[in-house]
Amino acid sequence: MPTEPRTPPSPTDQPADASAPTPQAHAAQSAGKARRLRTEADKLEAFCVVVRAASSAADHAAFAEVSRAASKALKAKFGGGTITSVFAWLTSSAGKDALDSVLAGEVALTGSLSVEQVVEAVALAQKAELLRATQG
Repeated sequence: MPTEPRTPPSPTDQPADASAPTPQAHAAQSAGKARRLRTEADKLEAFCVVVRAASSAADHAAFAEVSRAASKALKAKFGGGTITSVFAWLTSSAGKDALDSVLAGEVALTGSLSVEQVVEAVALAQKAELLRATQG
């Protein structure tokens, strides 16, 4: 009984590892990460604009006006928010992660603030949150 010679299987003949990501899956993950980083950087910058405006308010009336304007802008851009929530987010792990991504160069700022201005605004938010926490 004649048999044909067997050739060893090539690597392409092997079944694909189901747990290995496909190039398309990897691209989708990368695109998703890029969108998330962009959204977080935009939020970081917008929130820093609010912090800078609030910290430059000369008196309570000016601060109240900044607060009202910030609430309207936050509602339009992010669906809601207050100065208090802005300060809280900037000092949270999400805010720190967003700042770290900007500082690491994973995502660039696209608005009017420089990286230095964002870092300063985050520091102001941290000081304000610390004061708020200690004053109860």
